[in-house]
Amino acid sequence: MDSKKALLVAFIVCFMTVISASFMFSIWLEAAAPPVEEETIAGMVVKSNQGIVIEADDGDYLVKGPKTQEVAKMVGKLVEVTGIIKESPKGDVIEVKSFEEIQE
Repeated sequence: MDSKKALLVAFIVCFMTVISASFMFSIWLEAAAPPVEEETIAGMVVKSNQGIVIEADDGDYLVKGPKTQEVAKMVGKLVEVTGIIKESPKGDVIEVKSFEEIQE
């Protein structure tokens, strides 16, 4: 019975060590990641087969996030959009935080 108890204690110690190491690694990864900053782009709102897109001078940005439906109401208009831009396999994506129509 003593060997079973010793084995159980060893297993628990190993398990707790792995969990602690995983937790510390995740904290390190989070600290190593650069802070995400909002960026502002300007362009035309269009509806494409991918969804709502901002066609800017430097490229197209697929609109994502809770404000997508609001931006969709601006199709055909020039807008200034502020949000977080991420690269994806399908192209650049912007999670819109705020936007306003550009009056010509």
